[in-house]
Amino acid sequence: MSNTPRFFTDAKTFSSIPNNATYRPLLTLSFALDYWKAGSLDPKQFHLTQFVLLLILGFLLTLFFTMLFKRAEPHPENRVIAVGAAALFCVHTANTETMNLISSRSDIISTLGIVGSFLIFLRWPNARRFQLHLIPMVIGSLAKAPAVVYAPLLLAYMLIFEREETTEGKARGFPLNRRLAITVGPAFVTGLALLWFLSSMNAPEWTSGGGDRLSYLRTQAYVWLHYARLFILPVGLSADSDMAIISKWYDTRVIAGLLFIIILIWVTVKMAARSSSRPVAFGLAWFAIGLIPTSSFFPLAEVANEHRIFLPFIGLSLASSWWFLRRARSQSSSIDARSHPVPIDVRRWAIIAVTVAILLVHAAGARARNRVWKSEETLWRDVTEKSPQNPRGWMNYGLTQMAVGKYAAAREYFQRAEALAPNYAVLEINLGIVTDAMGDVNDAERHFLRALKLAPDSNAHFFYARWLASRARAPEAIPHLQRAITLSPAAADPRLLLMSLYAARGSERELQMVARQALAINPTEATALALTGGRMVVPVAGESYDGYFKAGLAQLAAKQYANAARAFRISLRFQPSSSDAQNNLGWSLAQLGFYPEAITALENAVRLSPSTDLFRNNLTWARSQAAQLRR
Repeated sequence: MSNTPRFFTDAKTFSSIPNNATYRPLLTLSFALDYWKAGSLDPKQFHLTQFVLLLILGFLLTLFFTMLFKRAEPHPENRVIAVGAAALFCVHTANTETMNLISSRSDIISTLGIVGSFLIFLRWPNARRFQLHLIPMVIGSLAKAPAVVYAPLLLAYMLIFEREETTEGKARGFPLNRRLAITVGPAFVTGLALLWFLSSMNAPEWTSGGGDRLSYLRTQAYVWLHYARLFILPVGLSADSDMAIISKWYDTRVIAGLLFIIILIWVTVKMAARSSSRPVAFGLAWFAIGLIPTSSFFPLAEVANEHRIFLPFIGLSLASSWWFLRRARSQSSSIDARSHPVPIDVRRWAIIAVTVAILLVHAAGARARNRVWKSEETLWRDVTEKSPQNPRGWMNYGLTQMAVGKYAAAREYFQRAEALAPNYAVLEINLGIVTDAMGDVNDAERHFLRALKLAPDSNAHFFYARWLASRARAPEAIPHLQRAITLSPAAADPRLLLMSLYAARGSERELQMVARQALAINPTEATALALTGGRMVVPVAGESYDGYFKAGLAQLAAKQYANAARAFRISLRFQPSSSDAQNNLGWSLAQLGFYPEAITALENAVRLSPSTDLFRNNLTWARSQAAQLRR
């Protein structure tokens, strides 16, 4: 938690990957609070916060919808309709994608900011002079920039709800006057200023990952239709869509999407004409405006992503609930006028039963999606089924198989991904890992080197370095680790491995420098604290020669040669004349490829115990390996 001020001044605290280091300090702070409270990366605490935030949002939406319904048509049942609309949004099957993806908490917090601004605007009109309604929007934008769409949403509200009317309840015209400018102008100015500020705070390396703007825009016409379909029929949900850029304007999907947008605009204008149907118009406008940040002319890495519909679905929940229940109310009134024999209470209970049935269906759907999100294996298996053209889905599913030792299956899924994306650097890294695990050392190195050629980033350097260290080539690994840290200073893994290799080699000055860098990022980093304090990272049975020597033997047996070398070095502090410790230190160093240091240690072992054949044999072997390396 002591890093909290840095969250608000340094976007690189958001992600150790520079290209992902966008400025979302409030989101980072919420994660830090969860980690602090749980004491670990326990998903339960993070999901609890997601759930509490959703409950708060549901309560605020109930208040917000009630106010809108009152403006449209005062009625005692408005609050009940508002509760139903908010409940529909909260349990909607498609919103499980946002709730289960912890990083999408940014959508929840920014949406809370938008709804909070509307509540202040509607509930306390006198506060508008001081622009207090903009405060929640500003706060929400610190979690995600799309909170600034409050400004165009406010404009839509004014154009739909603040229109002059005839005595028949029809709209006379839009309030395109000084009052409108004074009301919405500050929101737009503040929103633009926020966008400039947030953009300036992003890391220089940050990128949205998008491609051609026009191609992305063309495809989004169909994506809008896709998202609307998910509201009505949320089947086929995928955590990682394989939807691709549509190359032609005359593609039938683009035409269908454009027709949908035209119909959407027409229905919105038509519904805005009468006071009683304005919640429908505003809901549809909310859906469209809510999609603009991610589904218009701002190209993002993924064409479609189903956690992006969280904010827009508030509008569709509002529009559909008001339309359905008001239509049912209107039908009841017309039936009553004809003295229909069915009692009013029966009809009311029928409406309630239908509403509850819809909510239960969505709740069941949400439960089914939660099962999909239960584990990495279930999630990525579902992605391969729903999005079979997505190479990342196949790769990540392969990773779940590799994690349990199913290397042949993992390689098969990696190869499926490779057929879809032959120049995928991360995939090359994973192919290197699984190929090495299956015993093909030469092919493994080929994959690692190709990953470096495709994308010489921190990950490519780190994983190649880790492989080099495992293949008795630690001296070659060190420059790659140094480069990985330079490219991504906040990445923990390269620094931890580099510290481990420096500690094994006995490079104390370099070790202390890297450890200080690690502690500057995380003052409680256990490995850095242990290594700078002259201790072992792994448990040791007592601060003594025997304790560290036995720990070294255990690490040798586990083939953790860097830890073993560190243990034997520390044991020699207690008993410098131990030939056994010198021999085992030399052997450990040789397994890492530190042959000069290994030969020195083995020469010490032979000097201390010249009659021991094992020591002499080890020394001869180490010298021959060093000679081969020089050749």
